[in-house]
Amino acid sequence: MSFFKRALISIWQRKGRTSLFLGLFLVVFLLILSGFAIQQSAEKSKVDARKQLGAEVRLKRDNDKIKEAILSGKSSITPLSKETVDQISNLPQVKSTLITGETSAAKTGLKSVEPEEDAGTDSMSPSMPGIDPNREVPAFKLFGTNDLLKTADFKNRDAKLIQGEAITDKTPANSAVVEETFAKNNQLKLGDTFKIKGFSLDGEEKEQQYKVIGIYKSEKEVSALERMYEMAQPENKIYVDFNTFLKTSEQASIDDATFYLNDPLQVDDFVKDAETKLPTESNFFKLDAYTEQYEQMIGPLEKMAAFSSIMIKVIVVAGGLILTFLSLLSIRDRKKEVGILLSLGETKVRVILQLVAEILLIGIISFGLSLAIVETTGQSISNMMLSKQAQDVGPITQEDEYGQEEAATIEPVDKMKLEVNKTVISQAASLGFLLIIITTLVPSIIIARTDPKDLFAQKE
Repeated sequence: MSFFKRALISIWQRKGRTSLFLGLFLVVFLLILSGFAIQQSAEKSKVDARKQLGAEVRLKRDNDKIKEAILSGKSSITPLSKETVDQISNLPQVKSTLITGETSAAKTGLKSVEPEEDAGTDSMSPSMPGIDPNREVPAFKLFGTNDLLKTADFKNRDAKLIQGEAITDKTPANSAVVEETFAKNNQLKLGDTFKIKGFSLDGEEKEQQYKVIGIYKSEKEVSALERMYEMAQPENKIYVDFNTFLKTSEQASIDDATFYLNDPLQVDDFVKDAETKLPTESNFFKLDAYTEQYEQMIGPLEKMAAFSSIMIKVIVVAGGLILTFLSLLSIRDRKKEVGILLSLGETKVRVILQLVAEILLIGIISFGLSLAIVETTGQSISNMMLSKQAQDVGPITQEDEYGQEEAATIEPVDKMKLEVNKTVISQAASLGFLLIIITTLVPSIIIARTDPKDLFAQKE
């Protein structure tokens, strides 16, 4: 009789032993599969989290450096040059760039939307120390950009273009997109021109003529404090092409630049390359790749992946020891059977192969069962662990365009789809094969080193 057939008979006849090994192997394989699946899925979820944050990096004012400079007595802050932004924009990872800047402008005969009379107090005008009180105070906010639809108000749907076209890199100089109410108050339509003078602390304002290429409607809600100031009214915001914006006054400069990359996974490489383009001295800008938010998002994933790695190691060691111990007990009860087989002429190799075949068959069945249920059980376990970790992380905060903290719309990763792919199966199968070797190694050594007569002489 072949050793394989004897293995099948032994498995069928020893139902208690078979059930015990089947249950243990099932638990071990289930935990190993879950561990590898969690690690693989966590890595994929990290990529998804990076994509969720977007393939964009901001170059914005470094408020900490600016505060230090002011406290040290520095009277002016070196603005970010257009040349620096252009050099960074030419890096291979960059797909497009958004440049923005803000400055104020005087009325110069234009009609503005005045503050609400019922704002809770009398309307106010911004007071500026060191400025001649007889000078006309700014009433408009000029917003220079090279991509209107990517600016904050349009991106957040606080404003929408209702006529004409948006400002882009290809927009000709002296182009403007004005608010609907501003256009009506000043009897402007597409193609009309108007003049406006930028406001400068040194009095070196320059009057520019703009052509209306688009009209937008503002739906932005402002705070009670903002409603008290003329320049803060959303209707008094005028978008202009960035090149002309820079000519408005000495205060007109780049406030913020956002670089949109070809791939979210290129963020780290881009930041390293971009930092070499920034000035080494008097640099008051920093690159923000949303690294802090990203680390907060994937924090639960990192902890869960680390736990699953430890779990796999513990299961392999503990499972191997338990299964080996049970195999030793099994061989001890089967010494007479082994002795009879050896006395009848069976080789030790074939007897060992029978024992290996028994464990291997039980292991294969257990592995198949674990594959069938791992996604259901593993998914529940991973989501429960992630949800708990996400609660411990707390809310994520981001800075708005003015450097103030605001409530983030992005939550920590608290769910992920558990995927059992070929890599997971092959890794688990390899460890399973290792467990089978460990389980049968010690009994095999005992059989190989024991005299058949000694085995035959012992009773079951």
